Amino acid sequence: MRGGNLFGVVGVCSMAMGTLAIAVLLNAAGPALAASPAEIARGKYIFGATGGCGCHTEPKGAANAGGRKYGGPFGTVYSTNITPDTKTGIGAWTDEQIITAIRLGRRPNGERILPVHPFTSFNGIAEEDLRALVSFLRSVPPVNRPNTPKKITVPMFESVFLPAWLMAFAATETPPPAAPVAGVARGEYLVRAVGHCGECHTPRSALTMAVDNSRFLAGNSKKTGPEGQATANITPDKTTGLGDWTEEQIVTYLGTGNKPDGDVADGLMGETIQGTLAGYKDLTKADLQAIARYIRSIPAVKNKIE
Repeated sequence: MRGGNLFGVVGVCSMAMGTLAIAVLLNAAGPALAASPAEIARGKYIFGATGGCGCHTEPKGAANAGGRKYGGPFGTVYSTNITPDTKTGIGAWTDEQIITAIRLGRRPNGERILPVHPFTSFNGIAEEDLRALVSFLRSVPPVNRPNTPKKITVPMFESVFLPAWLMAFAATETPPPAAPVAGVARGEYLVRAVGHCGECHTPRSALTMAVDNSRFLAGNSKKTGPEGQATANITPDKTTGLGDWTEEQIVTYLGTGNKPDGDVADGLMGETIQGTLAGYKDLTKADLQAIARYIRSIPAVKNKIE
């Protein structure tokens, strides 16, 4: 599971991308206090709940070192190095610059993070979870890997068309005062904000690539899905969605990739479950159950995905 993304991508980073232009090794105001092991562990857990930010890792490449290619109608972009390398990563960013990137899609120099990073979903992540995520990413080994330049082919795309598209089509999640800790509210938080599942699973317009939230999580065909991949209808519709799946079957699928019919998740969903440094497979059973209960509570939408 990975709205506001013209290229129709995840992560999770992703894929959708969430993904995430984050992490810092040093704070510009001076040395940062060392995070506690518990804070780092909490950050790693949130990292896994995003799907492991797989957008920032090339297949068989170093975790979070960037370079993954994403093509779209406006050109080609490459995910960035989000390791705490001070020269080629984001080791010189301050905490607030990281959070601005996550929530608003802006780099420290004010440049927009092009439409792969799902900041409209990540804006809904609670402050304490973001801070923990930063602490975890400080602990990841730095990788010296220069970022690959983007190749935008449409004139004025970044200065005119992207801002207009965001204003017209990009609904933004609202962060809660504190992260919900249990029940359907917890599931909604993990699905809508942290896991950014709507990025991939909510239908998009073939003309504008805007998400249709009136059919939230009803799936995409290959034409509008991320990286040319179809994504399943995960609403509780009994004929075209997950209406016949039990809560336990959903929990098993999210935690292992195993489907009720014996098939196994592949493609982007398989990546999200496995993650890079962590993924959905590392979530607690209580959180997987919360996700399953939330998914089963949303409106059923009939939408057959071929």
